[in-house]
Formats: sequence, C-alpha cells, structure tokens
Amino acid sequence: MTATSSKAVFQLSCVDSPSTRARALVFEDPRSVELLKRLERMAPSDIPVLVTGETGTGKEIVARYVHDESARARGPFVAVNCGALSPSLMESELFGHEKGSFTGAFSSKPGWFEVADGGTLFLDEVGDLPLSAQVKLLRVLQEREVVRIGARRPIPIDVRVISATNADLETAVAQGRFREDLYYRLNVAHVELLPLRERIGDVWPLARHFLGLYAKRYGIGHAEFTKEAIAHLRAHPWPGNIRELENAVQRALAVAVDGRVTEDDLRLRPRAALATRDPRDECEPVQAGLEAALVALFEHPEPDLYRKIEDMVFRTAYAVSEGNQLGTARLLGISRNVVRARLMQQGLLAGAPRRLRVRIGFQDFGVLASLKSTRALDAVLAAHGAEVDWIECATGMHVVDALADGSMDLGVVGEAPPVFAQAAHAPVVYLASEPPAPEGEAIVVHARSSMGNLADLRGKALAMSRGANVVYFVVRALEEAGLSWSDVEIRTLPPGDAHGAFVRREVDAWAIWNPWLTSLQREMPTRVLRDARGLAPNRAFYMGRRAFADAHPDVVDSFLGQLGTVGGSAARIDEETMESQQSIADTFHRLKFIARPVHVGDAVWRRAASAHSAGR
Repeated sequence: MTATSSKAVFQLSCVDSPSTRARALVFEDPRSVELLKRLERMAPSDIPVLVTGETGTGKEIVARYVHDESARARGPFVAVNCGALSPSLMESELFGHEKGSFTGAFSSKPGWFEVADGGTLFLDEVGDLPLSAQVKLLRVLQEREVVRIGARRPIPIDVRVISATNADLETAVAQGRFREDLYYRLNVAHVELLPLRERIGDVWPLARHFLGLYAKRYGIGHAEFTKEAIAHLRAHPWPGNIRELENAVQRALAVAVDGRVTEDDLRLRPRAALATRDPRDECEPVQAGLEAALVALFEHPEPDLYRKIEDMVFRTAYAVSEGNQLGTARLLGISRNVVRARLMQQGLLAGAPRRLRVRIGFQDFGVLASLKSTRALDAVLAAHGAEVDWIECATGMHVVDALADGSMDLGVVGEAPPVFAQAAHAPVVYLASEPPAPEGEAIVVHARSSMGNLADLRGKALAMSRGANVVYFVVRALEEAGLSWSDVEIRTLPPGDAHGAFVRREVDAWAIWNPWLTSLQREMPTRVLRDARGLAPNRAFYMGRRAFADAHPDVVDSFLGQLGTVGGSAARIDEETMESQQSIADTFHRLKFIARPVHVGDAVWRRAASAHSAGR
C-alpha cells in the first residue's frame, strides 16, 4: 500500500471483528494523504504511538492501519477502551489474574497484554486510566512483562502499544492527573487526527464508501446521492466527525426510496444555517447532531454525567423561554412546579444563589461515617450555601483516585495513599490527621496456623489491599524479620475479597486494620503475628482536592471543625506528623514503590496562603 497518488482507500484487516467504520481508511484530502505517508514510515518499527484527535475522527482506524502495515500484521490486534473498564476490575482486565485471587475468580484468566502477545494492543481513551493503573502500566511497558493478580512470577510479553485519547494529556500531566513518565513512554511517535471539518476532501469519499457498504448490507442493488444531498454533505461541519457521517448515511439509506438518498433523507443543516440558527425558530430535526454529541459525552464520561445533562436541558429551555417558567414547562412537557424546583436547585431564580456541592468520600466506619449519619456536617455547610454528596469508598486509594480526577472534594485515607498520590503529581493536600493507632493494624493468621513468627511468612501468601495503611507496616515488619518484599507472595485484594480469601484459607495471612481487625477477631479464632506498635504509626488523614480547598477555605474550616466536634481528635498537620509521613515516602522511594522522591510538606494545605491566593 502506498500513498503516492492523490487518493487512498484501504480496507483493513478483520482481526477481532472491528466495526464497519474501523475497517475503512479513506484518505483523499491532501492533509490526510500526507498523514498516511507518515503512518507508512512509522508502521514498520515497534515504537509506541499516541494518536490524538476529537471523538469520531478515526483513531482506531489509524491504529489498525499501523498494525496491518507492521511486521506484527499476522499477530493479534486487541482494542481496549480504558474508559469503559470498571475501576475494580481494571488491573484484572489488563494484566490478568490467577484462580482464587479474588472473589469470583473461579479460574485463571490472561489479561489483554497477554492476549495481544506478538501483536498490537490499542489502548483507547488512555487518559481515563486512574493513577494507580498508570503506575502498573508504566512498569509493564518498562519491564515488558506482566504479573497477574494473585501470582508471583512475571510473564514476558512482546506487545506494541498504540494509545489514543481525545483529552489534552499535556494539561492532564500539568494538573497531576496523568503521570509524566508514562506520557513520555506512550508518546514516542505522535499522530494528530484533524477533525473532519478541517479535511473536507475526505467527506465525499467517506460518504460514498459508507453508502456502498450499507447498500450491500441492506440488499440494495444500486444506491446514489442526489446533487442536493452531495452539497449538503459537503456543507455540514460534522461535529461528530466520521462517526456522525456514517450514522447519517446509514439512517438516510434506510429511509431512501429505491436507494436514492435525497437532501431530506440526510436531515442535515448547511454550515451557515447552523452558525446563524435561532433556537426559538421552528427548525427541522437535528437528531443526528444530538446523537453525535451524546456519543462523544458517553465515550469520555464525566462524574455525575446524567445530572449534568439534565441540568443543561433545564438551563437551555429556560434561556429559550426568555426566563419564563411557564414557557419552560411547556417546552419540556412538565409542570411549572417541577420547573421552579429545578431552577431553584440550579440557582437560576432571583434570590436563589446556586448551591455549592461538596463531594465527600468516606468509609463505612469512623468519624466521617458518624457525621454522615447525624447530618451535622450537612447542617453546618448549608449555612455556607453548600450541599453534601456522600460517596462511600472501599479503600483510601479509591478516595485519592477520585480526588485526583476531580470527582471528589474531601475524604479520609490512610498513610500510604497520599504518598502514592503525591508521587504521581496528583493535586491533593493534607488537611488534618488522627492520632497514631499502631495497635489498630496487624498481620493475622488462623489460630491453628503453624506460623509462629514473621520469619515463617517466607514463601507464604499474604493478603493486603492496594495502597492501604498496612503497606508501610508490612514493609517494616518484613524487614524486622529479615525478609524482603519478594520473599512473600503478596496478594493485592480489596478488603471484602481479602476477608473471603482468608476465611476460605486461600491465603496464609492477612495484613488488616480496624474495624476489619476487630470484626475478624470476633468472627473466628485468629492469632496476631505482629501488630504495628514500634513499626508504623497507622494514622488516618483527611485529604482535599487542592483547587477546592484553595477556593473554599471556609468550607474546609467548617469541615475540620465538625471533625473535632464529633471525633474530638482530628488536628492540623504538625511537624511530627510530617516527619512520620516523610519517612514513609522515603521508604517507598527506596523500595521503588514510587518512581520519584516526594516532599510531604509540599502537600500540606495552609489556609492563610490559600485564602490569599484565592482572593487575588
């Protein structure tokens, strides 16, 4: 395949049954032909490629073409949408797991890296990966091997990685939402796909291509566009890019008479009409554009997306009705009372300021759980015009992941998660801490276990949770016993799964903390091999999203004040606490748990400076 001519139309391989769109590489626009020449030069090598561009521009098409033109063409092409992976199963999906490594793991399963061995792995929407998964992905790319969940031995892999995103990764790196080292590892070769409106020369050939494909699918012997339809195709700005174009052609052909697609069948607006349209005018349906916009939102979802879309509908209807509640109700087909209630919630009525939503992550125990049940914090923050959204999280790492990606504002975690977050440049800050409670975490075994001390852990399976408080404690405990991290089979499991594995004796020991520890001791006969006294402080930290804390210092102060009222022990971060955390951070860096050294003091929130900067 060459790109020396002025036009190029390629049919890609059918590996993994890609969609119709994903098998069509149609390039006739001069800019696209130049891009094709670049792809042909980079395809034979094994360098990682980062493909960027708006949703629907054909990023997977390009990835498949690079694969088909490489020496790996006979190997598998595996496409994974990172944004669609469940956070709880993400590591299992990407890296695989062993039988019994967590609840529901009834058999061993290879991850996508293993499936793609000898071929190409396409990581779509790679910007959606949480920081915790980014760390492990970076290690896999560096070491060219994976370790399944619940396994100890690494599995060598030979995979070329092509990643794609419609997000601005450079901004994500600057904001601490994406690891800088991973960004440079993925972005060895960069391919930027222009939106369809900037490569108009591809519109007509793509339309012909889709017309022929769907005519064959529908059993239509001959299909064509009218001259007016062709003009419409060329005039439309295609905000949904190739995906919108394909949907428009498919839908038009389905309603066309005798395969002759007219302007009315396409139901598109010319560019000028779209630019000057008054939303109050009677207009033809714009379902295609709406569908394309929704698809773009769903493929790169934000937290609480349904509520945001619903709010936008109300705001737009209210604006179109020129601030008339009854007119808004008529537009939406609902009662005026419902409209008024929603407008008040959004602060769109005079005298009804928009309320701040404070999203707080908590676990089902401790001070925050008490605050949630009593609603005391809700009442105090209501005085600041704020509403509280309580978000239950399984572990502290879930909290810092949510703080990092902007879907949470405040939360409680243990000692280790903030260190991992700070090392990944996550924009989180320490607000306050609880006193040390080293007796509240321990390594436990069954009462009749043959293990008598920590040294007996050598070669045994130890369950612990990702990024939990106990990580540092386990490191210190193993060092005390003369063991290294590699001497023990560490099984990283959520608390609920670790509990099940321990009860079923699928693991030999469990590194655990309160209230799980106390609950387990009441449930069944256990024995403590070692608790954290003399090894680790076991503190709880109240954390915040830096931008939120800087913008709302009074809310943060009220939050901390309620912690003191209910718990009576939460205190601002002092020098002793920072030194303790710094020791943990230095240990993690020494053991290469984190890729760079961190200075804990840089992440401690200081109200006076923050309030001053927010007011400038």
